[in-house]
Amino acid sequence: MPADYFIGIDWGTHSSKWSLVSNSGTRVELISSNLFCSPNELILSPKEGDGDRDQVVRRLKGVLIQDPLGQDFWGAQRKDTGTSLGEAIAFSLCSLICASIGRARKDAVDADYGDIELGLSFPNWIADRDRGSLVAAQNFCEAVDVAVRVLSDQRQQELPLPHRSFAKAKWKEMVASVRTAKARSVQELTVEDMTSTLFKADNNGLSWRFLVESGAAGIPYLRAMETEAVPGTPGLAKLLVIDIGAGSTDVGYMLRVMRRDSGKPNFYFFRPATSFPEAGEVLTRSLMHHNMAKGKAMPFAEAEATKIQSTGWHKLAFVQAWIDRISDYVREYMEGVPDERWLPMPVALNVVLTGGSSLVPGLKARIKEGVIEALRARRCKQSVLDKVSVADRYRPRFDFRTEAEIAQRAVCIGAADTDKPGFKYIAKMDAPTRGGFRVGKKGWV
Repeated sequence: MPADYFIGIDWGTHSSKWSLVSNSGTRVELISSNLFCSPNELILSPKEGDGDRDQVVRRLKGVLIQDPLGQDFWGAQRKDTGTSLGEAIAFSLCSLICASIGRARKDAVDADYGDIELGLSFPNWIADRDRGSLVAAQNFCEAVDVAVRVLSDQRQQELPLPHRSFAKAKWKEMVASVRTAKARSVQELTVEDMTSTLFKADNNGLSWRFLVESGAAGIPYLRAMETEAVPGTPGLAKLLVIDIGAGSTDVGYMLRVMRRDSGKPNFYFFRPATSFPEAGEVLTRSLMHHNMAKGKAMPFAEAEATKIQSTGWHKLAFVQAWIDRISDYVREYMEGVPDERWLPMPVALNVVLTGGSSLVPGLKARIKEGVIEALRARRCKQSVLDKVSVADRYRPRFDFRTEAEIAQRAVCIGAADTDKPGFKYIAKMDAPTRGGFRVGKKGWV
């Protein structure tokens, strides 16, 4: 049976978002990922004036990704949080999930708000099978598992919420309880089986899935895109997503086709690029250092706002170098996408940039050039190159005022999609032959 409510969670380096899909529509909320950690309390997304600024811990997601083989995830006490890294991340995730479920309860007609399916975006580093990436993926899965189990064991009013203080000792007790009394191994996910694997909590109607970050960012755009008539398939749309967050850039190539029997859309994704550490925070800090060198102090928040403004600053050499590094990474990925069937066809390739840093002036144009360079290296015809578009013609139909608001929220909206198992993995797409064509080892459509 399908769930009654679908919630998407995008736990980010600097900001986190949740979205709720129900009969009353789609709701989205964005909060800071900062974690206030006093000797006795924890607060996700502290408000201005909540304690000493030196007690605010930032970039927990960055620590998870960049140092997976460091101290014990659950057993080592950190000096900054006064908890283990696992306890701190599980607290952040539990607070986000509780906030979204609280919204679902308010939307419910009666006290029984039905089954809820969570969708959690997974950085594309799960596509990389090195030891560090595997450990980081397992740690994230375990933190989600613990967060949901704590939520399942406690009444709603006894759980953490964003902006509210929570006793650190109490949280440690909750985590210890679910990890010892109800410990279970979390399945090691792969890109291939991620969206089809459903985890379930104990007897409370709560379940969850994971999906790659670039895929989550792309789903709202895939649903909004129009297909084109192509020989061999009733309709086709091609999408390349570049999600530029604070800590990483995630790139993925996807397809939308129409089913012959029902006319309903099918979504497919190829293996995404592994997460690229060149992302928004690198540029923000470079901008701060540039101004400091000129004798002008620029706070982090001001640098964040400045980097997406069209004031001519983006022509500076260090900005152009940042743009070129991202563009080169996208080009390298597109040169190797194993789609020999549809990518070389003269059907629009829609290139979409999402994430908080996607609006840096000059970035879209340079990425388009990189994509065209990749297609040219693949010996695609000029008619294919002419079809590369970054015009954002198929913007998701949500009530946001600006392109920036959509870009920041695309991942959490896609993570709340009601048919994530329908977003299917393709190993490769062979070139057409006289006897037809093959999709890896599986049939098409």
